[in-house]
Amino acid sequence: MRERLRRVQAASLVVLMFVFILAARTDAVEQAPKNDVTRAEFFLKKFEDRIVRSRGQPFKLGYDENEALKRVRELKEKYPEDPAVEALFQRAKAALMRSKGDFIEITPEMLVYRENEQKLKKLFGDLADKEWKEFTGEILAGPVVLQKAFPSPDRTEVSIEELQGKYVILDDFEYPAGQFIDLGREFVSVGSGTRGWYFVEISNRNWLGPYEALKRYRRLINRDLPEEGKWTLLGRITGIEMVVPQAEKVKTIAPQWGWVVTPVAIYIPGHTFALYDPTEELGGLFAGEERMEEIKSPLYTVRRVPSDVTPERLVEIFAASIKEKNFDLYLECIDPKRARTRSEMSLLRYHWDLHLERFAKLYVHVETEEAVIEVIKGFDSGTGVEDFFLDEGQKEKIREISGELVEQAMVVTRAWDENGRQYGSPKPHYLVRRDKGRWYIDNFEQPF
Repeated sequence: MRERLRRVQAASLVVLMFVFILAARTDAVEQAPKNDVTRAEFFLKKFEDRIVRSRGQPFKLGYDENEALKRVRELKEKYPEDPAVEALFQRAKAALMRSKGDFIEITPEMLVYRENEQKLKKLFGDLADKEWKEFTGEILAGPVVLQKAFPSPDRTEVSIEELQGKYVILDDFEYPAGQFIDLGREFVSVGSGTRGWYFVEISNRNWLGPYEALKRYRRLINRDLPEEGKWTLLGRITGIEMVVPQAEKVKTIAPQWGWVVTPVAIYIPGHTFALYDPTEELGGLFAGEERMEEIKSPLYTVRRVPSDVTPERLVEIFAASIKEKNFDLYLECIDPKRARTRSEMSLLRYHWDLHLERFAKLYVHVETEEAVIEVIKGFDSGTGVEDFFLDEGQKEKIREISGELVEQAMVVTRAWDENGRQYGSPKPHYLVRRDKGRWYIDNFEQPF
């Protein structure tokens, strides 16, 4: 019994000694003056407020931010053990990091669409090279072709009857650099005074068919292909004209004789081969276009918009349609009232091209915030405090006089670049739903 008592007394003594030591150490910690801590926190709060206003965007530090860091550093150097100073130091570290912009980890899954794009480029490029070789092989083996485009045939030695209908391959076709208008028609000049001239007429369907096919290739397969450049053009000689091959209003060169060429096909090695086809409604096709959906479909992560889609999910599907170049799905996401006329469809395609460019160059991933939904027209029973005061008859009457129910949802998105850094500020996307039908995107022009 005495032994147990001695042990208890000894343990109590150890605890008391520990408490005294801890108290002594706490008393020994030099405390920073409260006024200095308060002043440092004043500037630090202004720093943190600016971070909130920046909404994830990086910004350059100004007077308040630098003053906050300076004051906290001085306190930390003088009073390293003070808990209040340590708390300010940790807040300052976090604020400085957040001032560089919000970050996330970019996973391989987020970049799959870019890998798939490279696969499609290779596949369609190989197909174009193969079809061009086969198509021109047959032509070059026949009698109706100029085996060598330059120097061009001399008009004083060769008549138009001898060249009429013959194929010619022009490797130096530059559009729109060589574009000009004369004789009330539009041409692209190829050649020079010493080599001779060809004037490719581009004011007809023979040009628009393959050129529009080339634009579809850019829109649906390879956005990186420049809209202009030096291409190979296959055409037929159909006439001879004297024109001034210059785009400027003030002409500085003399009129030139040249062979008029009607386009048949455009070829860009390793990319695409677009052929004029008068039997096609669109006037032409690019290599593989007739099998495009069959080739692309296995790479789609989303193929349709569910009838019960939520606003947040619809915005995600909208982003996926652009990343995966699924134009039909893109249209399915958008309010049909924004796609009724030719000019509206033209606007849709214009912004489709802009969206493609942004996902190719500016950002790779999009995240959505929770939707904010409100009624902007009509009456929606079952929501709000009004239901407490209205019976079913009154609600039905209000619905009748209010007309169509239109709801609007706002979904804010954040976009992230390939380094995981937030691009720009969060963007609002507005969606509409009529009479409890399906949600549709209204402001499709909005970047992410």
